[in-house]
Amino acid sequence: MKIRIITSLFAVAIATTGLFGQNNPEQHPVFRNDGAKIAASTAKIRAVLKGNPSFSIDSVCARVPETLTEGYVGRKADLKKPLKKKLDARKLFELCKSSSLLYCKYERTPGSQRDSAYTGASAVALTADGICATNYHVIAPIALSGALGKSLTGQLAQFVMDFDGYVYPVESILYTDPINDMAIIKVNPLDKPLTPANIGGDAVPGTPAYCLANPSGATFHFTEGMVSNASVMSDAYTGQYKYILDITSDYGRGASGGPVYDDCGNLIGLISSTFSLYARPDTYRNLQMVYKYSVPVFLITERFE
Repeated sequence: MKIRIITSLFAVAIATTGLFGQNNPEQHPVFRNDGAKIAASTAKIRAVLKGNPSFSIDSVCARVPETLTEGYVGRKADLKKPLKKKLDARKLFELCKSSSLLYCKYERTPGSQRDSAYTGASAVALTADGICATNYHVIAPIALSGALGKSLTGQLAQFVMDFDGYVYPVESILYTDPINDMAIIKVNPLDKPLTPANIGGDAVPGTPAYCLANPSGATFHFTEGMVSNASVMSDAYTGQYKYILDITSDYGRGASGGPVYDDCGNLIGLISSTFSLYARPDTYRNLQMVYKYSVPVFLITERFE
């Protein structure tokens, strides 16, 4: 008898779940369903690609030899000036969310022949007409395939998506810096200009550092820390300098290429990579700390004339 009563109560509890509004996202707009926006982006990029095949990944790869430059990619006058007023974290998020982007791929699965879009990295808008920055390792397959005259198997297109769910197809690779893990790309704004970030300058240790990126499913994830170190080293093979801005703000896989802002909302760097320090590195035991590397913003701004 007791078992029947408990079972009945459990069934009633399940049946009445959602009757009191907790499952209605419209009543709680602070909780975003970015998963649904990413799923919807499949249909959006499919339509874009159908209307303009020049946005296909094969076309982007084919254009690499003519679009990739060692010179300037734009004018400094087109970059947004730095802000001077310090903001609290909530106002910073509201200011910076529109210039922070998801970097997405649109692929066809060989077996099922189904097409789907998904996010795997991050980026930041630099100009309203579509110049953006991300990591070199994010776009390396395009740059290398284009340089070698190859195509990317299964790839249909790549695009960025903003906070509101608008998609912008990648149009060309403008500049790459493999040593510093930085790349500048051009996306097509279609019918909606991008919202560029305000551009800051060199950030000294102790400068507040806020990351707004997309680590593994946690879209537009906002974390706080500071600049903990600024260093430079010379590459033994090329003689190039590698500049590293260490930060303490948390980030993870999928945040690559995402923006790092100061407490005024100015872009001071790009998320790049991590290095785990172990007391016993031979066995990867006793984790002590994790270095979080970012690309200093001057490497981006010096590509603008």
